[in-house]
Amino acid sequence: MEKIDGFQITEKEFKELNQRVESIYNALVVIDYFCQNQKEIEELYNLSPIITNLRKDADYMNAFFINYGNID
Repeated sequence: MEKIDGFQITEKEFKELNQRVESIYNALVVIDYFCQNQKEIEELYNLSPIITNLRKDADYMNAFFINYGNID
């Protein structure tokens, strides 16, 4: 069990979280691209800033897992 910023998780749990974060990030990249290229649809245009912010948060989480995995 490793301690990460006050949390204790196993290597298996870390890998699961890493896969989930990567999946969320990849989905948000596709959704963000779709929203950015469909500006004529008002609902998508209105969602675009929200998706962009979620993508930034997912990017931060993904970078954390990538960087933490390289510390060893």
